[in-house]
Amino acid sequence: MNRYAKRGLLESGPSSKDSAAGGKSAAKVPHAEPETEPAAIIADYWHAAKARYKRGDFPDYGSDDWKALPLEDPRKMAGLVAFAQMWLRFGDEIADDLNRQLTYPEPLWQRATTEACDKAFRDILARQQHRRKEAA
Repeated sequence: MNRYAKRGLLESGPSSKDSAAGGKSAAKVPHAEPETEPAAIIADYWHAAKARYKRGDFPDYGSDDWKALPLEDPRKMAGLVAFAQMWLRFGDEIADDLNRQLTYPEPLWQRATTEACDKAFRDILARQQHRRKEAA
């Protein structure tokens, strides 16, 4: 009888001869399965969602990227929390704005072209470089 069997940790243990011969019979060590508490899962999820929210690392609520996220992804909750914060701050005005955008989307011919977006990006970069030169 080995030290594990003496302590009652083995249901049926191999003899020393059996272990030396390559272990023909397997030792069965009872061990507890790690139990995950539902409260711990929720706490971890909220912690991750809050961290994403603070970093701004989430897609906009209702966007295609947001819809594509699985429900258990903390970024989905972060987007929802951001939208809820906007709702608290702006009230029904935000709902009216969303309804207007969904009902009457901006016509394609009024949207910015790729060239206009590129020009705006170049202008932003030039301003940043100018500020860095002034700061140095």
